[in-house]
Amino acid sequence: MTTTIIGVDFSGAQDEHKSAKTWVAQGRLNAAGELTLDSVQPMLRADLHNLLTQVEPPAVAAMDFPFGVPRSLIEHLDLDAKAMTEVWNHFGNRGVELFNADRDAFIAVRRENKKNPLEPKRTGDTLYPQSLSPLNRRMLPMTYHGIDMLHRLHQAAPQRWHVPPLNPNAALEHTITLLEVMPGAFLNAIGFAATITKKPGYKNSDQALYNRDKILAGLSPKSGVPLPNLAMIRNGCRANDDCLDAVVAAVAAAAWANNPDQFRRPNNNELPDAQLEGWIYAPIP
Repeated sequence: MTTTIIGVDFSGAQDEHKSAKTWVAQGRLNAAGELTLDSVQPMLRADLHNLLTQVEPPAVAAMDFPFGVPRSLIEHLDLDAKAMTEVWNHFGNRGVELFNADRDAFIAVRRENKKNPLEPKRTGDTLYPQSLSPLNRRMLPMTYHGIDMLHRLHQAAPQRWHVPPLNPNAALEHTITLLEVMPGAFLNAIGFAATITKKPGYKNSDQALYNRDKILAGLSPKSGVPLPNLAMIRNGCRANDDCLDAVVAAVAAAAWANNPDQFRRPNNNELPDAQLEGWIYAPIP
């Protein structure tokens, strides 16, 4: 059986046609666990949405944006929600301006009450020191536009999606798994040093090209995912860190499809928060 694999480096840019694009890596995972990459390309968010609605199951799509917001914001808004799908429904129906206003009012209350930190993380984020709160100004557009896309996908076809750690609505071979990932956290978990992955690392440092080469050389052996045609997209990953992040996300999706038990899952105490807030998935180091 072949599983479709999609890795997404997501952009929340307002003017996508002028600025940073979402990058998407797509490939096929065979029964031997080998990932063949068919394409890596920039894409508008609307086209990513359409791709996800058209792909045939089974499939795993790993995407690097927050699937939810901290419980403290949900409680501040007095939402009666137990699962992230209910939170998507609230924000997806309100628009980005009201989402930003809710966030700003929440931060203002925390500042007045001398709450620290002003921008709280989710329970799962605390496992990854390099993560930012979904409410951080840099993250906010990604948080909103990602949640909005998830809301529209789920609203149109709730049986089609499996969003860990929520329970699947149908047999996994008949669903598309949507997995929240963080490329840097995945790379750290499989054995890459923080000096390579931590910003500016392979992004904008003087050693960026050297670090990208190290990642490309070690990605398959360290992840355990054979990449028989990695050479085909190697130059694109060397030239563009967003391209590389999309490929790393695809490898994370393939690693999950091969063996989800190798990933750090929420324990019984963490599970209620994870089902409400979302959870970053990375292998157990």
